[in-house]
Amino acid sequence: MTRATTFGARAEDYDRLRPGPHPEALDRVFPATARTVVDLAAGTGLVTRAVLARPDPPAVVAIEPDPRMLARVTGARRVRATAEHLPLAAGSVDAVLASSAWHWFDAAAATSEIARVLRPGGTLGLLWSRADPTVEWVAEVRGVGRAAADGSARLTRRGLEFALPEGHGFTDETLTPVRVAWTRPMTRDEIAGMVCTYSGVLELEPAAQDEVFRAARARLDELVNVAEPIDVPFETVGRRWTRT
Repeated sequence: MTRATTFGARAEDYDRLRPGPHPEALDRVFPATARTVVDLAAGTGLVTRAVLARPDPPAVVAIEPDPRMLARVTGARRVRATAEHLPLAAGSVDAVLASSAWHWFDAAAATSEIARVLRPGGTLGLLWSRADPTVEWVAEVRGVGRAAADGSARLTRRGLEFALPEGHGFTDETLTPVRVAWTRPMTRDEIAGMVCTYSGVLELEPAAQDEVFRAARARLDELVNVAEPIDVPFETVGRRWTRT
């Protein structure tokens, strides 16, 4: 099992605790006119559900390599595959979306495949949703998991500002990334549980994962002295490209 496929072991927790993209950010990274949309590295379908919640939603193809995650996707055509090998016809889709996933891809191979399946004028939208790391208590609690094992947060931070590999016919439409701040009410156990849904923690033995949960919960109690539920600050960051 690779690090990228550790999430399926806690698919239910991932689906329940991880944030989906904010609708405003989603609206700004792909057009309402898109009729066929790929949710790439769909996981449990957080993006798929957000797309299907739009008025007059498009058809969605959810592509995910882990069958444990893919089994939780509803309302879409489910395809077990990777970003580097898309079993879709050339020019067959209007938009491709990927959320908190680009750091797992082979960038050159994935960009080539996305360019192949997008029609001319189609959209690639990349999103990252996370608890806001500029808020001190969020960074401290999330840091408990990173202290145990450096997870994908490091990769995600690096991914927020980047350029696609050249030579595949994309025009960058968001030279400045879209950023939308929002809050979500969560219990203390839910916040500590979310820390345990990152790959670095999921690679640990079960007893060590339990210890991360307890340590995150204790640190949260030290830092946040408010009644539950706690309004957790999140942000969704988006980038958009057009296939020329």
